[in-house]
Amino acid sequence: MRELLAEAWEEALEGLVLHRDRQVLYLNPKAEELLGVSREKVVGRPLLLALRDHRLEALALHGGERTLEVRGRTLRAKALPGRLYLLDETELNRRLEALEEATQALAHELRTPLAGMGPLLEALTPRTPQEREVLDLLKAEVARLSRLVRDLSLTQPGPRRTFLLEELWPRLAKLLGERLKGRQVEVNLPHTLHTNPEALFQILLNLLDNALKYGRDPIRLLSREEEGRLFVEVRDQGPELPNYQALFLPRHRGFQGGAGQGLGLYLVRRIAQGLGGEAYAQREGAENVFGVSLPLN
Repeated sequence: MRELLAEAWEEALEGLVLHRDRQVLYLNPKAEELLGVSREKVVGRPLLLALRDHRLEALALHGGERTLEVRGRTLRAKALPGRLYLLDETELNRRLEALEEATQALAHELRTPLAGMGPLLEALTPRTPQEREVLDLLKAEVARLSRLVRDLSLTQPGPRRTFLLEELWPRLAKLLGERLKGRQVEVNLPHTLHTNPEALFQILLNLLDNALKYGRDPIRLLSREEEGRLFVEVRDQGPELPNYQALFLPRHRGFQGGAGQGLGLYLVRRIAQGLGGEAYAQREGAENVFGVSLPLN
């Protein structure tokens, strides 16, 4: 067993440094690469000689978890007694920065055509009740997308008001329309919340879209209150997934390298953070749970 563990750490993508009494006992090849040292030269020598950074040494000695810029790399470091784990997040940060720039560019490009679509729709004259209903839906969606573009620009936070969560369901059902037919979707949204309703609507739309694409029935949309926060969740019966938190990064769940950019859950997290909350995903029993936690006040 020890031989298997030793072999696994030799091949790991995460760096590991073992130390005792401020002396290096072992570091694996990944740690050697991330720290830019030769383990033949540092094993048995002072810990600082291997880490070459007083912040990393202090973390290794006192414990904790931090993200540090070390010799041109962004390292996520976690220290436990005698062990220092190092994860390279340089590429992840680069991708997130690039996505941030792309999001801002997209918001800028969409702002002008959306502003022009509103007056064009107002100029249309419906001839039947059905045309009136379709036109009203189009107007509402253009207004929603305009608000979303504004929120994504991070310059003008959307207005907040107190509302019943269940008010959002008829709009969601109408917008998702045909995709809900034949699906088993249970809705239980009894709570009231003071926040930006359009932002929360976009969150629920993305979470439901995620469940309808990749989950299995029954799908449950629910809200629950716990320790002064409100949790709004979409639950499905799909198979257990290997890494839930990674799904909120761009180009994850369902991304196949085609036209889509895999941004749905990333935008959920981004919008939730703008509301003072956080997005999460986890496994509970037989259900995959995707949700957001928001402050009640």
